[in-house]
Amino acid sequence: MDAQKKDRRQKRTPGVSKRMDQAVKNGPGSTGGVRAGPEGGLPLTLQAHIGRHVRAVFDEVAREPIPEHLLRLLKDLEQSGDK
Repeated sequence: MDAQKKDRRQKRTPGVSKRMDQAVKNGPGSTGGVRAGPEGGLPLTLQAHIGRHVRAVFDEVAREPIPEHLLRLLKDLEQSGDK
């Protein structure tokens, strides 16, 4: 992974890290005035924030090209299954 991609992943939305830290400090079910998620879990806003960041990371990985050695392996497996 190059440094530029790593830097993008480490950037935080202003004010979000403070809310995240507060939610972690207060523990599960403690929403600090924010609506709790299902079964009193993490606040819905925090869940949404985490979801956006997870999707961003995996979208980045999904756009990367498949390495040549894996393509060869898939081709070999496909051909061996035809026999």
